[in-house]
Amino acid sequence: MAPAVAVIGAQWGDEAKGKIVHFLSRNADLCVRFNGGPNAGHTVVDQYGEARLHQVPAGALHPHCLGVLAHGMVLDPWALWEELESLRTQGRPKPQIFLSERIHLILPSHRIREEREGAAAKLGTTRKGIGPAYMDRVARRGLRFLDLFNLEYLQEKLRAEHEAFGGFDPEKVLSDLLRFRDEFEKCAGDAQALISEAISHGKTVVFEGAQGTLLDVDFGTYPYVTSSPTTVHGIPWGTGVWPEFSAVVGVAKAYTTRVGAGPFPTEDHTELGKRLREAGREYGATTGRPRRCGWLDLVALRYAQRINGFTHLALTKLDVLSGFPEIRVAVAYRLGRRRVEDFPSTWELARVVPIYEVLPGWREDISGLRDFEKLPKEAKAYVRFVEEALGVPVSLIGTGREAEALIVREEFWS
Repeated sequence: MAPAVAVIGAQWGDEAKGKIVHFLSRNADLCVRFNGGPNAGHTVVDQYGEARLHQVPAGALHPHCLGVLAHGMVLDPWALWEELESLRTQGRPKPQIFLSERIHLILPSHRIREEREGAAAKLGTTRKGIGPAYMDRVARRGLRFLDLFNLEYLQEKLRAEHEAFGGFDPEKVLSDLLRFRDEFEKCAGDAQALISEAISHGKTVVFEGAQGTLLDVDFGTYPYVTSSPTTVHGIPWGTGVWPEFSAVVGVAKAYTTRVGAGPFPTEDHTELGKRLREAGREYGATTGRPRRCGWLDLVALRYAQRINGFTHLALTKLDVLSGFPEIRVAVAYRLGRRRVEDFPSTWELARVVPIYEVLPGWREDISGLRDFEKLPKEAKAYVRFVEEALGVPVSLIGTGREAEALIVREEFWS
């Protein structure tokens, strides 16, 4: 059986999953996105420059790796055009992509509805129409790629959306969707069969998650969550296959960030939090919004570990902590007079006070290091502290934005 590797965000998203997926896909045959849509912002920095990916799987930047957009996603055709054009202008090889014929499409009306319903302001969403598109999907009134071949249904759908919400030209949208259908028809089909066949024939598949465990629609800090499953359980839901994983990789920053509303116990409102934001360039790849920044939260990471069963951890952006004389790590919470070590409900999470363990920092610049033994002893101690707390090996360590700024402690995917 070929390796099937799952890459899952262990925090509130923005953990540098794109970098890790791109690295693990170097020798992969398929890279499969199974959830979310253009609300994802996976950044890869390589010899062509910085690629900000929203719907194209990060592994598809490798010419040999087929990027699969599975049915668990919601797809914005206009955003996909823009993304592919942006990659072309960088001089990159054209990514190979395959669309599930069952993938649901985001329409202009979905973005209009999101703004009018107030979800964007209340929950801090990306304003990409993700929630309304998933709502239509489960309400059985969505539009799939398959439906673009039923002209009568398509016309009626756009007419109804325009009558209900306005704000777009239905004839222009119809023309665009038909052009999209014709352009991508040859690379669309039964993605479930494609992935199943690849696995059965011994090909290597990397499953790329969007967002993070704490934004999962069921396991996250509801209602301040995204609209799809973001955990390892989302893979069979979003692809229709249940592979035997050779590795489930949790991706976590060496500190914690969050975008949008919702409780964040270790958020640092002082100058240290601002310093983390500037050193880590913590601004959303999709929205450009500044991210809320704070210290590593082991309570939340233990929760993510329990849900996903990580076999390995990728600890990214360790270089950002260089220069901090002390580094705080939340090992538990205090809720009233109680010490809490399990991740609580959203409403209790908003009331907890983190209990920190303070570790010594390091002054040396570790940017770009690729040898674990060359890290300062304090940095190595920090990594080992996380390993021992979670009971999971930290097999990959990010030391910079570039694709090659990565310490590999264990090759587990080949």
